Amino acid sequence: MLTAQPPSGKDHGLGRRFQVRYIPLERILDALAKSLLPAGLRSYRRLLVFPPYEWVRRRLATSISADIIHLHSYAVFRHYAGLLTTHPGWPIRPLLDWLCAFEEYGSRLLFTDHSLFAGPRDLFLAVGNDRLVEGLPNVVCVEKSGLENVRRCAADKGLVVRTWWIPNPVDMERFRAARLPSPGRIVVGYAGRYEKEGLRQVAELIESAPDWVDFRLALAGPEEVASASSFLGTRKGVRVDWNVPYSRMPTFYESIHVLLDPFVFGAPRTACESLASGRPVVRLRGDRLSRDFPASVSPVFDPEPASFFASLARLRDSGELGRMAGDARLYAEETYSAARVAQQYVRAYQEVASHRDSA
Repeated sequence: MLTAQPPSGKDHGLGRRFQVRYIPLERILDALAKSLLPAGLRSYRRLLVFPPYEWVRRRLATSISADIIHLHSYAVFRHYAGLLTTHPGWPIRPLLDWLCAFEEYGSRLLFTDHSLFAGPRDLFLAVGNDRLVEGLPNVVCVEKSGLENVRRCAADKGLVVRTWWIPNPVDMERFRAARLPSPGRIVVGYAGRYEKEGLRQVAELIESAPDWVDFRLALAGPEEVASASSFLGTRKGVRVDWNVPYSRMPTFYESIHVLLDPFVFGAPRTACESLASGRPVVRLRGDRLSRDFPASVSPVFDPEPASFFASLARLRDSGELGRMAGDARLYAEETYSAARVAQQYVRAYQEVASHRDSA
C-alpha cells in the first residue's frame, strides 16, 4: 500500500504479507505551503501539493511488480475542474489532461471512487468526471448514483469500463444493534456539518414538531458557530451536541429512534452507521432523490411538516418500529460488514486479473 500517512507499528496489524510504502512528500509540501502562503490562500494549498504527490505516486506504483494497482484519493480533481470553469483563462487544462491520463497504470488499474462520481448527472458532467472515466478501465463506486453515472457515461462514449458497486464498510462491532428508547415519544436524530444545506430543513421541522417528537442533533463545525446556532435549542425536547467524537457516535445512535437524512442522493457514513445500529433512516421526498436504501429500512417522507409528522406518527407503533430496526441491522450486516465488502473486492480483483490474463 502506498500512503501519505506515516505507518504505525512494524506490521501495521495486517500480517507479514502486507507492506506499506510511506510517501512523505505530501506532508512536507503541505507544511511548507501552510507556512509560506498568506492566511487567505492556505485553504488552497491542497491544489498545489497534489500534483507533485501524484507524480511520485505514479512513479512508485508503476515500479512495483503487481497484478493490480488499486487507486484511491482523487477527490481534488473536482477542484481543478471547477477552477477551469470559473477561470477559463488559467493554464489548468494541461494539468487536467495529465490527471486524466491513466495509461501509465495500464489495464491493471482498479479505481475506487469515494463519491467523486456520485450525485445528479449534471453535477457529474459539470466537474469533468466524464474525462476521468475515459481513462479508467475498472471502476468501483461506493455510491449507487456514482455507478449509474459511470455506466451511462461509458455507454454514451462507447467505452468499455468494468464497474462494481462496493460500499464502504461499517464496523459492526462498534455500531451494534441496541434496544430502542422507550416508545410513546419519537426521538429523531440528525448528524452532519453545521454548514450543510440539510440542516435548514431539519430546523424547519423542529419549528413545527408536535409535542410527542424530540430531536437530537450531532453537529460538526467551528466552536464559534455554536452560540450563533442557539435557535436550534430553544424548543423543548431539542438537544444539540457539537463535534461529537467518533468513539461516542454509537451512543448517539442508541439514543434515537430514527435518523433523518435530508440529502437527495448518496449513502452517507452516518446513515450506514445508523442502520448498523438498528435505526431506520428517514429520507425526504424530492425530484432528484436517489434510492440508496430499501424502503423497508429507509422510508421516504414528504418534507412538508404536517405530512412529515403524519408519516412519523405511524412509527409510534413499537411493533412497526421494532420490525424496521431489526431489518435495518440485518441489511447493514449483509451490505456493509467488512467481510461482505472484502468478498466483493476479492471478486473484483479476480475479474480484473482474469481480464488482464486473457488480454
